[in-house]
Amino acid sequence: MNYGTKIKHPGRYGNKMENLVERKETELTGILGIEKMDLISKYVDKSKWELYRETYNKASSLDVITNFPLQIDFELNSTCNLKCPMCPLSVEVNSEKTSDLFPIELFKDIVSDGVKKGLSAIKLNYLNEPLLRKDLEDFIKFAKDEGILDIYLSTNGLLLTKQRIHSLIEAGLTRIQISIDAYSEGIYDEVRPGGNYNKVVENVLNFTKIKNELNIELPLVRVNFVKTELNENQLDDFIAFWRNKVDMIGVQEMVKPPKSSQELYSKKTEKKSDFQCSFPYKQLVITAEGNVLPCCTFYGEELPLGNIYKDNNLLKFWNSDKIKDLRDLHKSCSYQNNEVCKKCIDGAMLSDE
Repeated sequence: MNYGTKIKHPGRYGNKMENLVERKETELTGILGIEKMDLISKYVDKSKWELYRETYNKASSLDVITNFPLQIDFELNSTCNLKCPMCPLSVEVNSEKTSDLFPIELFKDIVSDGVKKGLSAIKLNYLNEPLLRKDLEDFIKFAKDEGILDIYLSTNGLLLTKQRIHSLIEAGLTRIQISIDAYSEGIYDEVRPGGNYNKVVENVLNFTKIKNELNIELPLVRVNFVKTELNENQLDDFIAFWRNKVDMIGVQEMVKPPKSSQELYSKKTEKKSDFQCSFPYKQLVITAEGNVLPCCTFYGEELPLGNIYKDNNLLKFWNSDKIKDLRDLHKSCSYQNNEVCKKCIDGAMLSDE
């Protein structure tokens, strides 16, 4: 199965480990070990999985528009336990923003209806820290029982106790992504203030250890690295350390945040004027406040399609003129004509401004 991300041969590119990861031209993240996604097919209906991945790849290449989003990202709470300088949520939470909790009954309605229409994957977070939601496992179990093929989330890993690891496994999580963004405690403290580098590393290693003890393949464990000028010189070491310890490694270009406590950039990438974003072709995001977004980056909040609490009709949002305009924009390689897309993509591509 082709997932669209090429894994380069290290011998052709010298000793630079970062060259092992090449992102797809319609996404801002490259993934080392992406082929392990196929392991999920062993634990779900294989024919449905293959159809889903085939359709997902076509949508990622902007070659198909499905009748319903293949994936929905649910922000189940609007809070986080860190103060990362690149995250707008940290600024809002630390300034008096109240917590919003996405209701599980509405989640169940959306998932049950969505599975019948082609919904195949859900991600259980957006900008928030999902493990702060104590009933998170209830959402996972329901989605699994309803037939969602891929259920995953991204976390900072601080709350991954051994007990929580076991409960996530038992609930049916297929993938977990831990955002670390550093190879040393000093850089981690700059990128993720308030965290604990050694604890997070220990938690991730415990996760893989527990999987080995239980002799299970899922959830797939991935660590993430978002490149900024603070950490870029650690990317090679990060990959070298983790590549034989986890299933996948994600390397993402920094998207310049619309609001943050510090200006951060990724210095080593070049602007590509023909970049095409595939998000509007394959997924929607629903925030804890109920806003429906066409994009999972920081800037998605500036492109709301509507609010699910006011209009519980995802098909209406999926077929709206707003999202159709975004699809046409990226199909024609004209992202610069949308102010929000331009800020997002150029912020991830430019070496400096």
